[in-house]
Amino acid sequence: MKKRNLTLYSLMALVALSLISLGVWQYTRINNGPKHPVSEKIFSQNEWVNAPQVRFKVLKVVTSTGADEKRATVTMRIKQLAPGNYGAIKGNSNILESIWINIPYGFSNMSQWMKNANGTRYTMKELGDGKSKIAKFYFTTPSANYKYRSAPARLSILIPDNDKFEHFTKYSMLVDL
Repeated sequence: MKKRNLTLYSLMALVALSLISLGVWQYTRINNGPKHPVSEKIFSQNEWVNAPQVRFKVLKVVTSTGADEKRATVTMRIKQLAPGNYGAIKGNSNILESIWINIPYGFSNMSQWMKNANGTRYTMKELGDGKSKIAKFYFTTPSANYKYRSAPARLSILIPDNDKFEHFTKYSMLVDL
């Protein structure tokens, strides 16, 4: 009887140690990646930003306040240099999936659509054609969302540094809504 209990306890201890070892191995494997996968670079209006896949600059920002919302229209010049990987999707050239108005400690809102100067939407073919283009982005946010901010709002563009999505650069420009 004692030998049977000793064997049972030894087997339970072996299983527990195996599970603990497996947990430690999994923890170190998961946490072995980059410590800061997103770095932020602040840029100014009319300053060219050169990223690995795209070159852009913000030409104009027009803001307005309505009864219950704040609006921003951002006009940019964009030149796609290589196939984009926006929205963490390989080959996605729709920069709209990586651009938003970021309100600290509030909600971040994406643009409704990327439109050209005459107000029509760009097609997916036009987005990836590599030609320099003028694009307009339209953002809205509830006024209450902006009221309690602790820092200025930002226009943020999140661009992966490569197609493995291990590190991203967030290009941000301060916007006064």
